Amino acid sequence: MLAALRKSVAGSSQAICRRRMATIAPTLVQSKPTTSSQSKPTIPKAVDPIKPVYLTMSSFTSKSASAKKAVALDPTVFDHPIRRDILHLCVVHHLDSLRQGTASTKTRAEVAGSRRKIRPQKGTGRARLGDRQSPMLRGGGVAFGPKSRDFSTKLNRKVIQMGMRVALTMKLREQRLGVLQRINWWSHKTATLSSRLDGLGWRTGTLFVTGESEVPARMRLASRNLRGIECRTVADLVVYDIVKWRRVVLDLAAVNALERAFGKGLLAISDSERVVSDVTHSSVEVGAST
Repeated sequence: MLAALRKSVAGSSQAICRRRMATIAPTLVQSKPTTSSQSKPTIPKAVDPIKPVYLTMSSFTSKSASAKKAVALDPTVFDHPIRRDILHLCVVHHLDSLRQGTASTKTRAEVAGSRRKIRPQKGTGRARLGDRQSPMLRGGGVAFGPKSRDFSTKLNRKVIQMGMRVALTMKLREQRLGVLQRINWWSHKTATLSSRLDGLGWRTGTLFVTGESEVPARMRLASRNLRGIECRTVADLVVYDIVKWRRVVLDLAAVNALERAFGKGLLAISDSERVVSDVTHSSVEVGAST
């Protein structure tokens, strides 16, 4: 009985296995006829040439002569996109480097004196005390007091260079950047320079930057007693100085030095092309104002 049942089940399974599976006939995909098209030559896109930024030149001697002259500036240095976050990083980095970090206090281990326990632990009815170096007592150590440390922070060199470009661009757009032929004064008397600066509106909040190795002697002597006036060289200039002072006045040597240090080399301005006379271009920026 069981053998017959097994034979019947095996025969039915073989019949199922011998059944052909249904297949789908593949569809023929007709390919589109390809037309031979001639390859067109690619025309390179025209790139606008980099044009200099023009700024009216200021003068210590007269105003009429300087109004007809303009200074050509490198746009990669004096026309950079404004980045307030970069300025903040540069200012914080400079102020951190100025911190002395000399504040220091003594812990209870550093205070001189005997380590004897002041009074017994029990029996006096008073509060329990240890030695006289305890921070709770007058003359004892300081708990969690300051120690000498270095507050200076690290900032990448390229970030500082971008901060200088942003700071100069900001002064130019605010019309608080001036350019002189040379930062020099004919007298060492403070009164003569003060009267001339009053006439120009540069009496307070003006930073003079020269590209020479040192500030001219007469200019240094005439301006050192004027409050709100300071003279520096390009080597000593930092981003914080440009942001701090109300207006910045450069000489041509300082402009050349700044463009050599922070320019990208995309525009070369020769000495003959630096100062342009009779400029009627609409993009001429106004020099440092009051």
